[in-house]
Order: sequence, then C-alpha cells, then structure tokens
Amino acid sequence: MKEFPQEKYIDLENNPYLLGRVIIYHVRDEFHAEVDIIHRESHKIFKHVDILYQQHSSEEALNSGIQRLRLFLDKTQQAAAPNSKDHLH
Repeated sequence: MKEFPQEKYIDLENNPYLLGRVIIYHVRDEFHAEVDIIHRESHKIFKHVDILYQQHSSEEALNSGIQRLRLFLDKTQQAAAPNSKDHLH
C-alpha cells in the first residue's frame, strides 16, 4: 500500500534554481494533485500552478499534474517570447 501524500519532482529545463513539484493526495476514493513550482534548495513555493481534483488513480493524478505544469510553462514561455511581427518595423 502506498503512503500519501506523495511528492514528485520535475527538473525544469534552462532553470537550475527551480523545480516542478506534483503532490498527490488520496482522499476517500479519489486522488488530487497539487502542482507548484518551487525553489530547488529551500523547496519553498515560487508559484502555485493548480490543484486537480477527482482523478481516478495516483498515476492519473501524476500524469495530469505533469501535463498541467507543462501547459503552464508553455504559456509562460509564449507570453515572454517577443512577437516577431513587432520586430519587422
């Protein structure tokens, strides 16, 4: 039997100071995933990304958490990228 909560860490490309973290909670018959970006050394929360509720298994909660983190990072990267049309003039 697995112990909960479970913490999984994800290395973030191009950032040696931050980690992605997914914490999986088992609540009654469901699983929830808390998704954060944390400081690598102190593990303090840098950015709370989301909480995903009502997942059917711990694996589904982990996979959904990682997908949500990836989506957040992609949106953040796109927002930070310069708009190529603006540099034509």
